[in-house]
Amino acid sequence: MLKDKIITAINEVGFDEYQEITSAEIIFADAVFASCKANTCGNYGQNYSCPPLSGDMDENKARFLKYDHAIILNKIMFLGEYYEQMETSTLAVLALLDQLRDKLENEPVMIAGPGGCNLCAECSAKTGEDCRFPDERRYSLEGSGMDIVTMSRKLGMTYNGGDKKVGFFMMVLY
Repeated sequence: MLKDKIITAINEVGFDEYQEITSAEIIFADAVFASCKANTCGNYGQNYSCPPLSGDMDENKARFLKYDHAIILNKIMFLGEYYEQMETSTLAVLALLDQLRDKLENEPVMIAGPGGCNLCAECSAKTGEDCRFPDERRYSLEGSGMDIVTMSRKLGMTYNGGDKKVGFFMMVLY
């Protein structure tokens, strides 16, 4: 069964928490989607998996809601004083996500995570070229308008881990 394969892969890779939901329980918020315009991460208009290049809110919702089920994953990472380990922690989380993708590469799933697509060293959106791997594009939860903070709290998952720790959220849809 696909769900069992996904959960086995999640446990093998080493995520700290996961919760199963239906895709109907995914919370989308216009405010989250609109916050991308502030471009705090630098990906707005620079990455095909981020707004506005990823489409409008309806297109982003449709991309996720075509699946019936989802599993929200969390990896709790130490960020240090003043978030000095944010980049290191983010890279570690993305490496875990790559391991999960490898384990599920032949399965009919979509995996989304924090930040924009990182498949290429530099997104071809920056040079105005077409996406090199449109079928493998990695979408951002927040960049797609998901209110992962509200969802994680509603599900009792760790968002703020205390002692300079924070949860990094990802999602497997199937």
